[in-house]
Amino acid sequence: MAYSFSPRYRAAAVIAFSLVTVAFHYGLILKPSHGDPSLFHAIHGRLCYIPIILGAIWFGVRGGLGIALFITALTLPYAVWGVQKHHSSPASEYTEMIFYAAIGLTSGILIELQRRERRTREALANELAREKHLSSLGQMAAGLAHEIKNPLGSIKGSAEILGDDFPEGSRKHEMMKILVKETDRLNGVVEDFLNFARPRPIVRKPARINSVVEDVLSQIEVDAASNKVRVIREFDESLPTVFLDGEKLHQVFLNLVLNAVAAMSGGGTLTVETRRRLLDGRPHIAVTFIDDGVGISPEDMERIFDPFFTRSEKGTGLGLSISHTIVQNHGGHIEVAANQPKGTRFSVVLPIVEE
Repeated sequence: MAYSFSPRYRAAAVIAFSLVTVAFHYGLILKPSHGDPSLFHAIHGRLCYIPIILGAIWFGVRGGLGIALFITALTLPYAVWGVQKHHSSPASEYTEMIFYAAIGLTSGILIELQRRERRTREALANELAREKHLSSLGQMAAGLAHEIKNPLGSIKGSAEILGDDFPEGSRKHEMMKILVKETDRLNGVVEDFLNFARPRPIVRKPARINSVVEDVLSQIEVDAASNKVRVIREFDESLPTVFLDGEKLHQVFLNLVLNAVAAMSGGGTLTVETRRRLLDGRPHIAVTFIDDGVGISPEDMERIFDPFFTRSEKGTGLGLSISHTIVQNHGGHIEVAANQPKGTRFSVVLPIVEE
């Protein structure tokens, strides 16, 4: 059975260990009975490396360097006292203190690099598993959508023809209109399946990201007003013209905006920002959608990009999955986080491609 100690207990343990080793260094716990006292102190001085390395393992660079400086502060009086008492050179003691800092810093850096590499491997493994899952689901969805789409067309056409046989306003005519409407809705669901299963390759054309976002906001203006949602635009007008698939990104932004409006059923504020961002030395554009709606639970946050995952009674659970794929095909990514004090923040981050 594996035991996991909280950071508070770990910090207390490493500090206590540091105090014990410093006490040995001073000879407070065990005094040398014979031989050279300086050798005794040198041996116990090396024991101080243990809590330094332990601090680096548990807390990274801050832990390793912090414990090194803590031990240095505690052993500094001994260095001064030892030099005065034995009239010896302080170089060895001060060199030891420099070693403490060097070991703490080096150990912390190595530990953090190892953790970063492990996180990268885990992320790649998760992404690979997700891609395999998407591939199998995509093949299944494509087959089902193909089998459903053709009968839907026949049903809609038949309903429209039958509707013309009944007078406007009659019950049967209204029933035919409902049938056509529901057929269109199902056809939209099938289209989502096909877009998920067989995504079209992106076609890059010069476009201004602010214009693409503005087109989406104009499209949902009536829907937002009917839901008492106020839209705030905070655009960076200095953003350059970039090469992207405006039609596909319109689909991404529309999905995020509609989700935000749906999350604010009682009204609220949707803030849309466009900003420059530098990632790994490369310029990017970040389009952020901030709502003050009901938010997303931490458990759901990890699954929102999975296909067919939804908490909505009307949704198919494919919108965010398709959006995630579109943004990835542009070389970007989608960030999602809880907004304070409530709501959700989605950011679509895209590399700037100007030619």
